[in-house]
Amino acid sequence: MKYNPFANLPAVNMTPVITRKLLAYQPGENATPGYTVNLMQAKAGATAPPHSHPHLQVIYMLSGQGDFLCGEETQILKPGDVIQIDANVPHTFASIDEDSAWLEFFTPEREDYKPNV
Repeated sequence: MKYNPFANLPAVNMTPVITRKLLAYQPGENATPGYTVNLMQAKAGATAPPHSHPHLQVIYMLSGQGDFLCGEETQILKPGDVIQIDANVPHTFASIDEDSAWLEFFTPEREDYKPNV
């Protein structure tokens, strides 16, 4: 069992109004893929440019609301909503309508988010 070994890591400012807090990280081993779990927080009015990555991503909205763009589809995400984003598909929050928080899960692990502990 690993009890929150990243509790004391500071949040990372992705932009002046969007932060990322690492909650869990497991590198892949043998034939088992790894994973990364982050808590994301954004202030109302936040936006980000579309991006893609070679990871499957799942988002679970905790609070707030925003317009999420994935490929050519737009979906309003509210608390309790879950979406899956396949690898290499461009996506972003096109707008954050109110202060928001969500969990994001990646597999395999995001090596660019690897903790320095």
